[in-house]
Amino acid sequence: MKAAVLRAYRAPLSIENIDLLPPQSGEIRVRFAASGVCHSDMTRIEGARASALPIVLGHEASAYVEELGPGVTGFDIGDRVVLSFIYDCGQCYFCRSGHPNLCEVGIGMLRNGTMPDGTTRLRKGDEVLHHMTVSSFAEEAVLPARCATKIPDDMAMDVAALIGCAVLTGTGAVFNAASVSPGDSVLVIGSGGVGLNVVQAAAIAGASIIIVSDMSPEKLKLARSFGATHLVDARSEDPVAKAKELTQGRGVDFAFEAIGNKVTIQQCYDAIRSAGKAIVVGVAEAGNCCEIEALSLPFTEKTLTGSMYGGARPGLDIERLIDLYSSKRLHLDELISQTYRLDQINEAFHDLHEGRLARGLIRYE
Repeated sequence: MKAAVLRAYRAPLSIENIDLLPPQSGEIRVRFAASGVCHSDMTRIEGARASALPIVLGHEASAYVEELGPGVTGFDIGDRVVLSFIYDCGQCYFCRSGHPNLCEVGIGMLRNGTMPDGTTRLRKGDEVLHHMTVSSFAEEAVLPARCATKIPDDMAMDVAALIGCAVLTGTGAVFNAASVSPGDSVLVIGSGGVGLNVVQAAAIAGASIIIVSDMSPEKLKLARSFGATHLVDARSEDPVAKAKELTQGRGVDFAFEAIGNKVTIQQCYDAIRSAGKAIVVGVAEAGNCCEIEALSLPFTEKTLTGSMYGGARPGLDIERLIDLYSSKRLHLDELISQTYRLDQINEAFHDLHEGRLARGLIRYE
């Protein structure tokens, strides 16, 4: 099958023919319909999160079930599915305590580029690693059946693909990590694919003030259509000052960082009120550290926390998001800025790097 392979950091992906091994126990083989082009993939290309190579990137996708491995139930050949990149074993401490997004086995798979048994299903001579379980910049993949959720026959595969990362991560940060309530005030720094989903989830939750800060006028305009009430052009305006101005000097109830940068993480912390919550959704470079004044913690009771995959329980949360989309409360079609073929993958990442995309999409159909 054809796949986009990363063989060297800060170098173009190469389109190659590689081998895909059959599914093992509990696994399925899928044929991809569409795959989102995500910032997390770009940081891997740039070497910001180093790992062993070669690796097939891509992790946000919709697909068709093509083959069932031994012991797989609940799926039929031809089923249409959304794929989640976190495997939950159901047995570890985090799965049993209600945090399947932090599954010890699943996080190990992300770190090592393998399946649950510690091996890969991709070959070109030696092993080729999986990226975030899914490796969707390819025609097909083998992955755990637990990472697939069936979707309705009338849902377009293009928009369904986005649910697997950008939508689940952004909305989950609001619904799960923050539990935003009607009347709350919110700041969102970064209005890319994930940030826009934070914005629209805050609007769905009933937030009365939704401030969005970005350096792109085009993305700010899009954020307005997703529910932003106030816009901050970060090239010339200060989001912290705007947050204080709109809340009688207190600061907002919740601030979401959707970039992955120590400066904007600090801004989120500074922008929240006492007992407020700053939530880091963006993925920063390894070793990128921010400093918080220690004295502010006991005297303000502020919280700075992360949100891994939106605190998602993928099966349940994906079904909820599909219902919101079906009822026209969740905007998905509007997220797609441009579509590409697999052989245009490097062009897609160039456009993402230049800030031209809310979400680019690789189409396989």
